Amino acid sequence: MLQDISDAYLDIMKIQENVELLTTEMLKSIHSKMMRSSKVKFGDGSTHLRYINAGCSRQVTQKTLMIRSSQYNLAFCPPERVDQQLDYICKMGRQYIARWRNPFATAAWLQITFVRCHPFDDGNGRMSRLVSSIPLLRHRFPPLCLDPAGRQGYYDSMNIAWEGDFVPLMNCFVTSMTTSLEDVTRIV
Repeated sequence: MLQDISDAYLDIMKIQENVELLTTEMLKSIHSKMMRSSKVKFGDGSTHLRYINAGCSRQVTQKTLMIRSSQYNLAFCPPERVDQQLDYICKMGRQYIARWRNPFATAAWLQITFVRCHPFDDGNGRMSRLVSSIPLLRHRFPPLCLDPAGRQGYYDSMNIAWEGDFVPLMNCFVTSMTTSLEDVTRIV
């Protein structure tokens, strides 16, 4: 699994060097690499040896996705519009990455729009964090790394960003990056 993420990350590095590579097909390819050795568990406890939908969007699998809980109801992009939405994310992402001066604002926009689309059956969180790392890498920051202790803050800031206020998510990214760099400094 680590090799799969490493292979996917190499493609992210190519995109940060040339934003024109940020395309729907490239994202599907990255997803395919990232999910190569993932296993799928079923309700009866059985496990598939590998994730068969790697690189396929929900437009192909035709899976509708909604999350309902006592706290919120989230509806994601309808399956028939996923690839169109991914095209939009890539088009706007290329522009924002190339032109916006604040890489944290761009990363927050990419994060929330990718999660709102939820283009794949599985692996959307990992993919959104990889894609959100592109503007950070381009500005010589490390990739997005979320501190496990800050997980609840991350989810809270995502919920706020879902409503249109990206500042807490940007601050979450900065805090997570600072914490990660402090951790690395302690090790070295």
